[in-house]
Amino acid sequence: MTDRVFADRTFGAETVFDGLDLTESRFERCVFQGPVLQSLDFSESEFVDCRFEPLRLAACKFPKAKFRSCVWFDADQRKGGTFAFCDLQAAEFAKCNLATSVFERCDLYNLVASDSSFRGAQFKQSTFSKAISRKTVMTRASFDTCNLSFADLSGTSLERCEFKSCKFSEASFIDADLSDATLLACALDRVEWERARLKGADLRGSNLSGLNLAVLSDYAGLRISESEQSEILGNLGVNVHPGS
Repeated sequence: MTDRVFADRTFGAETVFDGLDLTESRFERCVFQGPVLQSLDFSESEFVDCRFEPLRLAACKFPKAKFRSCVWFDADQRKGGTFAFCDLQAAEFAKCNLATSVFERCDLYNLVASDSSFRGAQFKQSTFSKAISRKTVMTRASFDTCNLSFADLSGTSLERCEFKSCKFSEASFIDADLSDATLLACALDRVEWERARLKGADLRGSNLSGLNLAVLSDYAGLRISESEQSEILGNLGVNVHPGS
């Protein structure tokens, strides 16, 4: 199809997408309804001011797709959408609301998000990594000024990922690998850190209230701000006396 611009359209459950080429399309102020959208290819497409009612996106392709001011969270149902087995490599989210959304076994390598909400989101066996060769695996993602409070990132590999000015209050990093990750000026209060790896991670300027190094799997080379050292050492039972 030659015209790939869709504006003010509602794609209901009865919509038939079979045979449509949806790559490099543009969707403006569109509504997507469920219960399921399956095996659709939206590679390099752009979505602006679109609304996704709580539905399941199964085996859909979104590599290099761009989302601007889009909403997946239904305030009345207090429910977000589900991405299952989806390809979201290098997808970009700006000013989007994905609160309580579920990412189940998705490819999230090089995902970029800014000014967006992932509050209460779950990342079930999803990966931010990509195998470059049999011996080399790259992990990459960037979040800037995003809300990930109450998000479940347990067991996720986030090595070398970047988080700037993000909110992680009461999020779960249980068994997560944050080696060499950057978490600058983030709210990391009351986070669950059990068995997390923070080797070489940079947490400078972040609120680390509740971080107990004793529960971590590794924290060699961890960088924190001087203002946080009393809090960290206090959780280990060490009292810091300035000027002594």
